[in-house]
Amino acid sequence: MANPSRRGQVAGPVSGQMRGDEDTPNANTSLILPYGLRLQQTINAGTTSVTIPAGVTFVYAIAVGGGGIGAAASGAGGGAGGVAWGWTITTSSCVVGAGGTTAGAAGGYTRYGNIIAGGGGSHTGTPFLGGAGSTSNGGAVQAGSTNYYGIPGGAAGATASKGGSGGGAGGGGFSGTNNIAAGAGGDGISGGGGGVWFASGSLNGTAGAGGNGLVGGGGGFAGGNTGTRLGGAGGTGINILTGAITTGGTGTSGTGTNGAGGGGGGIAGNGANASGAVAGAGGLGGGGGGCTVNGGTQGNGGNGILYLFY
Repeated sequence: MANPSRRGQVAGPVSGQMRGDEDTPNANTSLILPYGLRLQQTINAGTTSVTIPAGVTFVYAIAVGGGGIGAAASGAGGGAGGVAWGWTITTSSCVVGAGGTTAGAAGGYTRYGNIIAGGGGSHTGTPFLGGAGSTSNGGAVQAGSTNYYGIPGGAAGATASKGGSGGGAGGGGFSGTNNIAAGAGGDGISGGGGGVWFASGSLNGTAGAGGNGLVGGGGGFAGGNTGTRLGGAGGTGINILTGAITTGGTGTSGTGTNGAGGGGGGIAGNGANASGAVAGAGGLGGGGGGCTVNGGTQGNGGNGILYLFY
């Protein structure tokens, strides 16, 4: 019998594609969803036990880690949570990571059997196991992390430059120059957080959008100035069960006010729009949280999720 812990190998007619009665696969989902199996369980953050029917010894799991929280003042468009998938032996326990909800918190990891996906980064929380990098107000921008399959993370974005692509993409580069936008988060399996624009005076600033992927990164903020501000939109994700795009939330704009970033699209839900100085939260399934100016409210990272097929 072929080793069932390797993706795409099993004794029956199972491949990396699923054609259920109500599901039409496309190029975005065909490499992840298992053909011949049905989704049997959807497990949300906080659940620690799993009941598998007798006689089922292997399951196909898709794990998504939690997204990183955005930040105020210090500045961070949260990185998207990591994504991992494949065959694993059955077990009665699991971990499903929550999105970051306290200042500086990276997303939590999600694990079932030997399939594990890490959390997205925040301005002080380091991304891991496929989680995408966050951003910072004038400080260090995070690189993305290597994922479960060994795909390297993307590089941190240089000044006013897009983050690098990778398993977990890198955060977008900072800008404080008049009419020069901050860098967008990198694109990858998990999108990086959008770059921060920050400067004083009557300058005009645009923050970076979150990176796109299976899970989107949170948008950056624009602030400190008395000129126009435009917060970054959250990056897009993909609903892996339907192939539909999950949208990132929109950022806010104003003159000397607003400039908050939208939340990144998750694997199972859209990112939230920013409102005034309140940044958008990441979508369910690991979206990164948007960031905001000092005195505003940062967006929480989206909770992770676990899908089991058998």
